[in-house]
Amino acid sequence: MTDPVDPLDETWDAWTARVAADLAALTDDEWVTFTVHVQSRASSTYAAERAPSRHRRWRPNTTPHGEPTHVPDVFVQARRLGGLVALECIADTEFEGLTDLTREQQRSLLELGWAADDEPDLSRTFDVGDSAAARLLRASLEGVLGARSPAEVDVRRAAKQ
Repeated sequence: MTDPVDPLDETWDAWTARVAADLAALTDDEWVTFTVHVQSRASSTYAAERAPSRHRRWRPNTTPHGEPTHVPDVFVQARRLGGLVALECIADTEFEGLTDLTREQQRSLLELGWAADDEPDLSRTFDVGDSAAARLLRASLEGVLGARSPAEVDVRRAAKQ
């Protein structure tokens, strides 16, 4: 028996393989969300703490060197729909507050393979067991939403009520 991997030491490849297995094992009454973990709430304002707004604000989310910063208000949800795994990238002002996705980030997600729903929300479906779903999650979280390692991804599982 091998020792379990410390989540703080997990590589992106190991994370992707583990998430692919987790997605394949989802049942119709389960869902899982993935968000970039924000180290300090003092440095960001969460959507639940904001006052509602009638229109969206677009803010750049890159460092002065062009690296992606954390995007705490955006999360990806995965759920099983029969023989499919449905991914949704949620950045809707009515659901989770003000979006933190820039137009460039939206474009980057579309280039990765997401399909546009109502702007700025995106979705994609995969056959159950298709590891491409986990690869899209990794590419989105790492390349666009700012996770520098799997340790910065907050994963939450729940059953439908």
